[in-house]
Amino acid sequence: MGYANLRELQTALTTASDLASALQSAPTRRDADQLVDVLRQALTAAGSLGAETGPTGCALHPHGAVDPLHGDPEDPLPPGYGKCLLCNDRRRRADAHPPHSRPYARPHPRWRRHLSA
Repeated sequence: MGYANLRELQTALTTASDLASALQSAPTRRDADQLVDVLRQALTAAGSLGAETGPTGCALHPHGAVDPLHGDPEDPLPPGYGKCLLCNDRRRRADAHPPHSRPYARPHPRWRRHLSA
């Protein structure tokens, strides 16, 4: 049970309670949809409390941060990227500096020193 999941559940339930208390005798469709969305968030957070893997689904960082670009239709993540912000950051850094773009340092042959002596 991660602290972030617990806080997410508490926040969603508080928001749902506030929305339900503010409803009038005839709530609008928008009000009802907003309440349903918050209750779904609470249900998702509650379901992840006892899970082996956290919200990232990552074996290395199960309770790490979720990448804010995950699921963004306007700026989708490249293929192979998951929800884990830490792993995606590592991938971004590796993609920014491909191994072939580094300058090649020519090794100094040691055999020349032995021949000139």
